[in-house]
Amino acid sequence: MNKVIITDIYWHNIYLTLSLQGDAIKDCHFYVTDLKKVYPLEQPVDNKLTINMVNINETKLLDNGKWYFYYEKDHEKYYLSITAACGYKLEQLDKLYRYGQECYAYAINFQISDMAVLQKKAAQTPSVIHGDEEDLILCAFTTYMKRNDHPNRKDVRLESKSLKQGCRKVAFILTKAAIRGIFAVLSSCRKKDGKHVLFMSETRTPIGGNLKAIDDRMKERGLDKTFKISYSFSKTLQQSKFKTFFTWSRLLWLIAKQDYIFVDDYVPIFKTITLSSKTKLIQAWHAGVGFKSVGYSRFGKAGSPLPKDSCHRKYDYALVGSKGLIPVYEEVFGIDRSHFLATGLPRLDNYLDGERINAYKMKFYQDFPELKGRKIIMFAPTYRGNTQSDAYYPYDKIDMDGIAKLCEQDYAFIFKMHPFIQEKVDIPVAYAAYVKDLSQYGDINDMFYITDILITDFSSNIYEFALHKKPIIFYAFDKDYYQLRRGVHRSLDDACGKVCTTFDEVLSTIRNKTFEMEKLAAFIEECFDTHEKLSSDIVIDSILLHEKGERC
Repeated sequence: MNKVIITDIYWHNIYLTLSLQGDAIKDCHFYVTDLKKVYPLEQPVDNKLTINMVNINETKLLDNGKWYFYYEKDHEKYYLSITAACGYKLEQLDKLYRYGQECYAYAINFQISDMAVLQKKAAQTPSVIHGDEEDLILCAFTTYMKRNDHPNRKDVRLESKSLKQGCRKVAFILTKAAIRGIFAVLSSCRKKDGKHVLFMSETRTPIGGNLKAIDDRMKERGLDKTFKISYSFSKTLQQSKFKTFFTWSRLLWLIAKQDYIFVDDYVPIFKTITLSSKTKLIQAWHAGVGFKSVGYSRFGKAGSPLPKDSCHRKYDYALVGSKGLIPVYEEVFGIDRSHFLATGLPRLDNYLDGERINAYKMKFYQDFPELKGRKIIMFAPTYRGNTQSDAYYPYDKIDMDGIAKLCEQDYAFIFKMHPFIQEKVDIPVAYAAYVKDLSQYGDINDMFYITDILITDFSSNIYEFALHKKPIIFYAFDKDYYQLRRGVHRSLDDACGKVCTTFDEVLSTIRNKTFEMEKLAAFIEECFDTHEKLSSDIVIDSILLHEKGERC
């Protein structure tokens, strides 16, 4: 059956019109539901479904909640999905109706819903509504709102769905207040001398990346004798909230002693405590640049930071790879551009050193002598799913037979899957000589030394690989779905290489060498500045040693 889909959406005052396309629309009956309540809609006229949004249920508006449109045909129900072109204009269609001397408002926001999530919700109801995994299912998120005169305060009653949940939230708030108070006392008792440096992370262990590069360079210059260097690396984001509070309680004195604190990711403890004005918090973000929305580039979407209460807004300095990337991270961190230092990324110091590259190649080919002399293709996409615990990659989107046929020539194909993905790649024994899963083998940035072609998607690994000036293929079978559901701060249409939506396109691009290399030069110019000194030296000299002229 040719499904009915929405090709356009537009407003006229209180009337919402959905332009429909499909077979026998006149034989369909249309409804809106929150998966509990169901309201019938008027029949379409000339394939246009017009809805009076203030008169849906006997002169009532839709209640608070997420509402889905569906149609019934031949006793079967189907979700209404939208075209990708329509999906990209949804943010422009949000409505806010003010009333009551502008003290109140009724908001209607449009979103794309995940079929897997809907199936879980629908499992609790007797009615079955059909939809495909790749469908862009339209959701109208309706909310009655009132003016908030205290935007810095959180309303526990509003955020709690039960008394038990409310009590837990109150306990969290009181615990955080206690931590904040204890830290304020400890911080006031500790006189700053400008000689204490802390490297820390709440997302990874052990020290690595930019933090390790700065730490190593300080020791090479003998500055570990001038500064007292401390370390704190944990994975609190994977812990329960109460265990996190216990971890934080042990951190308070260590943080209170510091003059400089270097971090490389989201660090939620700084959302709770307020550092001394004499302590400088420096963000050396782990990624160069990618596509996925993070921080305030997700503002107003799922996972959005609060307007004011975010650790990102606490940074005194944020290190970026180039001046061209300052606007990108200004959006991410929600801080003024005066806080940014375009130092380059310290972990890339000496990255293209010839001796380092040759030494790595020698070791790699000792481990895998069968790959020597072949052109190596690396497949390194980001994960799918919402969190680390449900991260996966749909391996059925990969043509293993096509890869094997490609390797009959002079290619080898290696998988380097995201660390969050636990499922291993199933490689047939017959293909194992030149097709390998090296997800657990070494650092990906080092492995780029032996890589001739990178296949990725929305990952930030393009940043380091671009320095090698070799082809990048962007394989995004779910390009529109991912961009509309996950959110991106730049479209894959602006990628620095060939974008493919099928694996056949990927294989054809490799065989015909149609890599669109001209896009790579502009990306390199935007993302990398030339410096006479090592990036780690610029960081050390400008922040720790306060040398004039080092501010970038």
